[in-house]
Amino acid sequence: MNPYNLSLLFFAFCTFFISLLIWLKRQDKVGQIYFIFSIFVTIWGVGFSILINQNTSYLLALFSARVANAAAVMIPVTWFHFSLIFSDRVKKHFKLLRGLYLLAFALLIFSFSPLFVPDLHSVSSFAYFTHPGPMYHVFTAFFFLVIPLGFIQLFEKMKTLFGVEKYQSKGLMVSTAIGFMGGSLTFLPAYDIAFPQYGLFFMPIYPFAMAYFMIKQKLFDIEEIAQAAHRDKLAAIGILTASMTHEIKNPLYIIHGIAESYLANLEDGLYQNTDEIIAKSKMVIQKTIDQASRVIEIMKRFSNFTKSRISENALRGAVDLNELLEGILPLIQHDLDINKITFEKKVPKEIQSFLVDRYHMEEILFNLIVNASHALKDQDKDGRDFKKKIEVFVTEQKNTVSLIIQDNGPGIAPQKLPYIFEPFYTTKKEGMGLGLYVTKKLIEKNQGEISVNSKLKQGTSFFIKFKKQL
Repeated sequence: MNPYNLSLLFFAFCTFFISLLIWLKRQDKVGQIYFIFSIFVTIWGVGFSILINQNTSYLLALFSARVANAAAVMIPVTWFHFSLIFSDRVKKHFKLLRGLYLLAFALLIFSFSPLFVPDLHSVSSFAYFTHPGPMYHVFTAFFFLVIPLGFIQLFEKMKTLFGVEKYQSKGLMVSTAIGFMGGSLTFLPAYDIAFPQYGLFFMPIYPFAMAYFMIKQKLFDIEEIAQAAHRDKLAAIGILTASMTHEIKNPLYIIHGIAESYLANLEDGLYQNTDEIIAKSKMVIQKTIDQASRVIEIMKRFSNFTKSRISENALRGAVDLNELLEGILPLIQHDLDINKITFEKKVPKEIQSFLVDRYHMEEILFNLIVNASHALKDQDKDGRDFKKKIEVFVTEQKNTVSLIIQDNGPGIAPQKLPYIFEPFYTTKKEGMGLGLYVTKKLIEKNQGEISVNSKLKQGTSFFIKFKKQL
């Protein structure tokens, strides 16, 4: 064995164990794709270390070179796939990703043929090294074009993050870049460029750096996202609690008032006879029952909303938007009242229903209306004198129903619009920036689409499209 060989083996096995740890921490698509990517990196590292071992026979070295290059073919596309999942851009670049996988599989077919690695040659201090065939040239171009695409996705993601999340993302980029820079230098000897392979000695830095960011900086820690979501949920509960207090206060005051009035009149002897006492008591009891029923209905409505489950799969069915809005309005009425915001809905009667998960739709409406309310909250401070307003419109075209939730608030700056659906991105001091991210995910689970249009000092409009009931 030589120092290059030992460095590569150490890098390969450490990479495997780090990726296994990440997979155990994140048993979702992020963890799965990163693990698959790391498996190919590990196979390349082991295969390449055998190739450059001075004591390896020619046949074993040729086989190892082909194994290493077969694994290397899958590294760029799985890296790009991981970067898309990590940055939540798979849907945006799905066609490109599919095309890259098709190209990678096509190259994989040739990886064990002479068209890829016809033979080996001696270069620099290595007895055997890959001698490239025609398909190897295609792979080289594929590698150096796709790898940067992955880093571009991570960089775009990093621009939307703040604080710890931004530091974690930067750590992931720097750690992985060190590994790729060391590995990319191995292409040079294949093209008879006798460049020293000292970069192989830096490759073990990659798993150590990843371990540091995982352990010390909570990289890939799904609990961080869960805690942020919990904090956003607590903020929503605060709004619900204030609204619930506001809603049940009036019926309780009525119950208290009529009971107190009845007792005072009874004690003062204002009732003429037993029949009048009985009649008044029946009236008090009936009003008490009516107001108690009103409180029970309010409590039931709040209870149903707080028990709403966000299941992995949407249970889509026909829902009536008017009915949903009537159920949502009491949950946010207090927030609207204290901010002096008028709420208007324009839902044509002929649009009876459309297909969506009822509980998902409740959360979608709640999030968007509360978001608009927060945008209007401090509107008085910019000196404009106008009537704050949130409006909900519904239209239909062929087989789709379109919802428009708009406000006449301050609007969103054009440079910020592309990032508003990103997790943890927020322009507010309160909140964790997950409301619109969750809303978008819920809409997509129901086969819907959401877009936004906003102008500074004019307001913001969210456009949602769903399939209507057939």
